[in-house]
Amino acid sequence: MLIKALCDYSALQENKTPAGYCKQAIHFEILLTPEGKIAAINDLRVPRIIPLKNKKTKTVYDSVMEQLPVRTQKPGIDKNTIEHRPLYIFGLNYDKGTLTPADATNKAAKSHKCFCEWNEKFFENIDSPICKAYLNFIRTWEPEQETQNPHLLALGKEYSNSYYEFGLDGSPETKLHNDSKFKAAYEDYLAQLNADSDSDDTELSTCSILGEKLPQARIHDKIKGIGSGTGSVLICMKEKAFESYGKKQSYNSNVSEKAMKMYTSALNSLLADRSHYKTFDDMTIVYFAMKKNDAEECNMFAGMFSGFEDELNKTVVTEADRNINTVMTQLKQGRTADMPYDPNVEFYVAGFTPNSSRISQKFIFHDKFGRIFDNVLKHQQDISFTEGQRQVSIERIKRELISPKSSKEKVPSPLTAALFEAILKGTRYPDELLSTVITRVKTDSDEENNHFIKLNDTRAGLIKGCINRKQNKEEIKMSLDLENKNQAYLCGRLFAVLEKIQQDASGGGLNRTIKDSYFASACSKPSTVFPKLYKLSQNHIKKLSSPIFYNKLCGEILDGLDGKFPSTLSLDDQGRFIVGYAQQNKALYTKKSEE
Repeated sequence: MLIKALCDYSALQENKTPAGYCKQAIHFEILLTPEGKIAAINDLRVPRIIPLKNKKTKTVYDSVMEQLPVRTQKPGIDKNTIEHRPLYIFGLNYDKGTLTPADATNKAAKSHKCFCEWNEKFFENIDSPICKAYLNFIRTWEPEQETQNPHLLALGKEYSNSYYEFGLDGSPETKLHNDSKFKAAYEDYLAQLNADSDSDDTELSTCSILGEKLPQARIHDKIKGIGSGTGSVLICMKEKAFESYGKKQSYNSNVSEKAMKMYTSALNSLLADRSHYKTFDDMTIVYFAMKKNDAEECNMFAGMFSGFEDELNKTVVTEADRNINTVMTQLKQGRTADMPYDPNVEFYVAGFTPNSSRISQKFIFHDKFGRIFDNVLKHQQDISFTEGQRQVSIERIKRELISPKSSKEKVPSPLTAALFEAILKGTRYPDELLSTVITRVKTDSDEENNHFIKLNDTRAGLIKGCINRKQNKEEIKMSLDLENKNQAYLCGRLFAVLEKIQQDASGGGLNRTIKDSYFASACSKPSTVFPKLYKLSQNHIKKLSSPIFYNKLCGEILDGLDGKFPSTLSLDDQGRFIVGYAQQNKALYTKKSEE
């Protein structure tokens, strides 16, 4: 389904990359003099500010995308027409602040030689200022003499991890890859390659994607932006175990060369556009609508998740919230004609993770955008714990699923995939989500407030949503439910009341309460903890000036428990206990109106 969708999407796009070209990330521009000397190296990257914790920010620099001749897909040392890799261009390694042509495998020298041989042959008969400057650079650059080159040393560590393009000094608008005479020569080269290919006795087979008899793709182009920097393949069968009916490698998938170029080009274009993908730990979420211009749908989709990541600045997230609120108001008023998106367009969402040299597809989902929009809004409503609560971003959910003391812990990709499927389909949340949140509540510490149990509205809301969707009804309401007679829910309420009694009896100055010492035990085995806690509370009540309110409240809850506490609580009941505690605690600390 994914390959077919990407091919269909590629056919719709007017600005798709022509055959023989590809989109390439570029970081720096090398300006050449007519003699082929480096006049300057300009930084082309675009700065982007990422908000961090504690109101701090970090600036990262994004590359720009340029259309270059198609890049090599072969492993090992191989040529490109117009090179972008520093090892090939300069023939130098950067190591601890120094440049050197020497290395253990002589890779730098071999790479530079490969670059020079092919590009000198290709450019020697192209008559244009930028092409001549490029040719002079190839012929005059000697790596052994450039180890102290100030332009390269100024790049520092950025030298090795960056990609480069070429321009002409004094003519900033002149780019080597956009030169008209170069393009004409390159088009002739592509035509010759196609002619040679057509003359081959290539076996034709029916393409499983396009349904036409076409040459099959033996090796699929790499996808960049997921996994390794050099790219990884989505379709790859090189082991004998995957051979079938005598078909080896990717011939077994029956994807034509034409379809392969379409889907790889489309996926690479989506991964080069930040409005079409977001990252979630190791997983990359790619999304698109089946139309020529899907900007409105993609921006709205990201906004429904509050921008996915906190790396988006707050104004963007706020704008996304505002857009969604506007759409909700229009829907309530029946003004569907004013929608900024097409509710009937097919919308696709897919999740990918790197796996060695391959890409693993974790999930794919597609539906009408209107239904996806409704499901995501329902998700936000289901995990809301208080009225008027702001949207909970996926990034915030992620932070609640990992230990705050760990900087390397990540959400397992199966849980991420299952969570996205539940959100997009409107189905029950994965059981692992509930168990993970409950574990985090019972084991994490809230260091800011000096507590050993960390419970907030986001965690309580996630537990509430998991239980309600699992029961397929609103068992747990948004606020304190006095009619809820579930034993675990009542135990959670009672624990909150006993804690409040302890706080009031001490004047509110306790650093540790019964929550810090007994919450996890009470949540799992109430019968072993509550008799002791209730006995202690009677001593605390004696210190209060007006104990009637608490005695009455405890009595009402105990009446629902029929005078006994459950011996053990299941995982779901532990969730009910936590929500009951949170709702009762919020009610006890909420000021009553005069009425």
